[in-house]
Amino acid sequence: MKRHALIAVVLASVVAAAGCAPHPRPGQGPVSWPPAPPASADTGNGPNAPITISPSKAATDTVLRFVHAWARPGLDQQVWYAGVRGLANSAYARMLATVDPANVPAHLVTGGLVVRASTPQELIADVPTDAGTVRVTAVAAGGRWLVATVSGIGLR
Repeated sequence: MKRHALIAVVLASVVAAAGCAPHPRPGQGPVSWPPAPPASADTGNGPNAPITISPSKAATDTVLRFVHAWARPGLDQQVWYAGVRGLANSAYARMLATVDPANVPAHLVTGGLVVRASTPQELIADVPTDAGTVRVTAVAAGGRWLVATVSGIGLR
C-alpha cells in the first residue's frame, strides 16, 4: 500500500512541475526561458576570481623571449627546439620536441604582452603575433620562470 501511495505522490509532483513550464498560448509561437546572460557579464570578483598582482620582469621577459623564439617557422627543427627548450618547463619541452616549426603560424611578435592573471607563481599573458594572439602561461620553478603552455586564442 505504501508503494502505491509513493507512486501517486511522485506522479502528482511530476504533473505539478510540468505545469510550471512555459506553455504557448493558442496562436503564439514556441515559448522559451529567457536567455542566460553572456559570459562577459561575470565581473570576475567571485570566489574563484584570479588574484592578480603586478608580474615580475623575469616572468614577462620569459614569456616574450619564448614567443619570439617560438615564432620562427622557417628554422630547422633542431635549431628551433634549441631556442624554445630552455624557456619551457620539462613537460612542455618534451611536447615541443615533437613540433615541426613549419606548422607554427606566426613569424613575429607584433606588440606588447597583455597580462591576464598574475600571482607570485604563475603568469598568464596574451602576446600578439602576425598570425593572431597567443596565450602563454609561465610558472615559477626553481628560482626561474618557465613557459608551461601556449595556446592560440586568436590565431588565423
